[in-house]
Amino acid sequence: MSVLAEDMLFDFSRQNATAETKELLLSLARAADVEGRRNAMFAGEKINTTENRAVFHPALRAPKGSAPMLVDGVDMVAEVHTVLDAMADFSDRVRSGAWLGSTGKPLTTVVAVGIGGSYLGPEFLCEALKTDPAASAAAEGRTLRFLANVDPVDFKRATAGLDPETTLVVIVSKTFTTAETMLNARTIRKWLTDGIEADNE
Repeated sequence: MSVLAEDMLFDFSRQNATAETKELLLSLARAADVEGRRNAMFAGEKINTTENRAVFHPALRAPKGSAPMLVDGVDMVAEVHTVLDAMADFSDRVRSGAWLGSTGKPLTTVVAVGIGGSYLGPEFLCEALKTDPAASAAAEGRTLRFLANVDPVDFKRATAGLDPETTLVVIVSKTFTTAETMLNARTIRKWLTDGIEADNE
């Protein structure tokens, strides 16, 4: 009732499951053709029927220079790393002060706006890195907050004490159509523009 993979131990022995449960679940996976669906994903087939697109998550995790993963003849690994390189360059410029806010002040605060996985993943990563000495040193003098709820009280908490002139807002969304995320994006945009105008009157 345990599996060791990539130096990680998955221990199922403390679950309300038995070896028979495991075999039943594996049988269900075979009946549902999970392996076939996985293979279709790795082949770049358009398995997301709602959006008629490929779901090439492995390309997001592939190291730079990995074997090509093609969708419609385009190498998704190269596409992903082009975006990751641009993100790293932008992040470096913000941290170094080479990229300034609209009024010329350094950006020292980031508010990440998202919902669901677009919020939870980044927040979990932030929490995990808080105790890492190198990450903690790199974050010195900086503030990171998250806005994931459309409740006005949550918005007030996320922006309390922040200066719009030194705040960078990052909207985290796969499609930029999620109603809650877009409402928060409009709300924080108004907070930024109103605050910067008021500061410069």
